[in-house]
Amino acid sequence: MLASGAFTSCEFDTSPEYDHPLYVTYAISAGNLEFVGPEQLLVDMNAWIKSNQIVYDKQVNYSTGDASEFAKTDAEAIQQYGTFLPTFKAYLDEVRGKLATGTYGELTEPVKAIFYVSASRTQGKEGHLKYEQITFNYPE
Repeated sequence: MLASGAFTSCEFDTSPEYDHPLYVTYAISAGNLEFVGPEQLLVDMNAWIKSNQIVYDKQVNYSTGDASEFAKTDAEAIQQYGTFLPTFKAYLDEVRGKLATGTYGELTEPVKAIFYVSASRTQGKEGHLKYEQITFNYPE
């Protein structure tokens, strides 16, 4: 009796199955590619990035995954990238100020770092929307 119940419950399930998810994930963030400097500085910078990055899901109905199906939501993500990038650059200026005041101790060598800032979409084709590398040097 249990076997027939399990069989019929699966057999007659008429709920629709979607070929693709109804949501796509966008991420506007930064990351470190190279770093020379105080270890705590890198920890603090990564913490800032984690707490300020923008990651969200957006409902999008699509069928093929072609980039054209995401034009509107991609444009919104690129606009958010345009807001995040200057905020990240302003944060790097704050870091320069902290280095100048000795927050991270006396530097034995110059601080050198390369960061990327990107906007990306996880699902679909051509999901890398914007990308830029930023070089950070202290002292300049």
